[in-house]
Amino acid sequence: MSPSRVPLSDEEDLSDEEDRFLKIGVAYYIAARSAARAGLISTVGILFHHAIEMCLKARLSHQCDLKRLSQKPFGHDLDALWHEFKAQFPQANLNRFDHTIQAVHAFSNIRYPDKIVAEGAQIHLDWNPSAGAARSASLPCYEIFVTDIDHLILKVFEICSRNFSAFLVGINEYARDALEWDNPAYSG
Repeated sequence: MSPSRVPLSDEEDLSDEEDRFLKIGVAYYIAARSAARAGLISTVGILFHHAIEMCLKARLSHQCDLKRLSQKPFGHDLDALWHEFKAQFPQANLNRFDHTIQAVHAFSNIRYPDKIVAEGAQIHLDWNPSAGAARSASLPCYEIFVTDIDHLILKVFEICSRNFSAFLVGINEYARDALEWDNPAYSG
């Protein structure tokens, strides 16, 4: 195994593309959790969007070449990626994550600030979906519930038959703290 290669599970030797997508996805995921913890709500949704996109594309890279994954209907469209992912794993009980995907995908609308400048926005960040927030009917609403994303990311790794911890080799203490803080899906 080369030094830059992430260890694989014992179950199967999957594609290099899958490893690369998962490694990048984990980096975005940790960055998003760190930003969430720091209260940087304007960037959290985009970082989580990238994290989920990379993790979904990891497994989809088995059936779709990289060029197809980068173009329509996929590209950065979490809804399209999620629809294809669910179609490939109908037995995985993934419907429970539909709302999470839709909520995170909405952040692609505000990836660039022009829409927020023109229309305004209310961005709600919380760790648990049970937390309610007052919403204005006149402003577009974007919401992130971190624990829902935690469960989704770990479920994707489970479907990929991958050990999430194997992709954490070399992360520093700050990154580990951001990952582990109030994360019910990951126990280290």
